[in-house]
Amino acid sequence: MSKKVFLSFRGEDQFKVNTLRGLAQFKNVSFEMDDVSLRTAINSKEEAYIKKIIRPKIKSCDICLCLIGENTHRSRQWVPWEIGLALEEKKPVIAMRFYDSANAQTPSILFNNNIRPFNWDLDNLIGKVK
Repeated sequence: MSKKVFLSFRGEDQFKVNTLRGLAQFKNVSFEMDDVSLRTAINSKEEAYIKKIIRPKIKSCDICLCLIGENTHRSRQWVPWEIGLALEEKKPVIAMRFYDSANAQTPSILFNNNIRPFNWDLDNLIGKVK
């Protein structure tokens, strides 16, 4: 049975996130995850409402995966909040840089909690998500 994974990422990386989601759908790829994260942006500017939608998804996950692009470290609100909530809920947090972002800066929420991202490596990711 696959683990429930919450994907934390910056909105501008949606296409790359969808690529990863697509890989989990192929039968000949040994990567499996039950993605419990948001599929589309929440159509609201109200912080309390957005947190109300996201919180149960993080609480129900087995692992929080932070996907890091070139600008993820600039996220001042949602990526840090999602990672912080996952840590508060005692969920394992792992971080992987996108295939084209090997030199991307680590977001401070990860660095400050000794979570070291690894570069795009599906075998490594599969091992951590199994």
